[in-house]
Amino acid sequence: MTVTPSNLTVVILAAGLSQRLGFAKQLIVKNHQTLLAEKIQLARQLQPHQVLVVLPKLDNPISKALHNEVAPFAVTVVDNPTPQTGMAQSIQYAMTILQQQQLSAAMRILFLTVDQVAITLDDLKLLSQNVEDHQLIVSEYGDTNQPICGIPVNLPWGFLRAFGHQLQGDKGFRALWQHQTAIVSPTDGKVYQLYPIPLPHLSQDIDTLEQFEQLKTAYHLLAPTRHFN
Repeated sequence: MTVTPSNLTVVILAAGLSQRLGFAKQLIVKNHQTLLAEKIQLARQLQPHQVLVVLPKLDNPISKALHNEVAPFAVTVVDNPTPQTGMAQSIQYAMTILQQQQLSAAMRILFLTVDQVAITLDDLKLLSQNVEDHQLIVSEYGDTNQPICGIPVNLPWGFLRAFGHQLQGDKGFRALWQHQTAIVSPTDGKVYQLYPIPLPHLSQDIDTLEQFEQLKTAYHLLAPTRHFN
């Protein structure tokens, strides 16, 4: 099955509070646009069925700034009122919206974060083209001896329906496959196969000020003009 605009949904996980960094990573500027805007535009270039953006639903200046940043784009905002609980909660809120849409099990859901500064449109195409409906398409990066198989990920909705409830707290998608390469659905017996795509440059992300300082010259990054402290 080749993924087409009609069977690809993109979910951008952008509800993090950047507590270790000290300012909103979503609002870091790269080449005259924020990382959040950049990821939305990359997603839209895939011409997906829809783009969902998970943002913190908080009554504070950061949350308001993020909602304002997203407003010009044709995307669906998913509010996360408890962003401090970790990525899993953002995934769960996105899944709640998708569940309401009664998607087919074969719909592909491509999850992105905002802080992988090296990601390109070509990377997203590698993750979303010529995909078989049983494949769990994951990005592979990090230590060559113990590579990470993680986000961005392109997963069938049927897999998320069967296993997404297992994600809690800070657990990302890696908790669903850990060291497995084949996962059997308890609901219908379908066998899903892990399919890593080597994208070593995606190990460059921003969680701390030190990481920002290391990457800012190479990727022309600027801290937000307002730190919202």
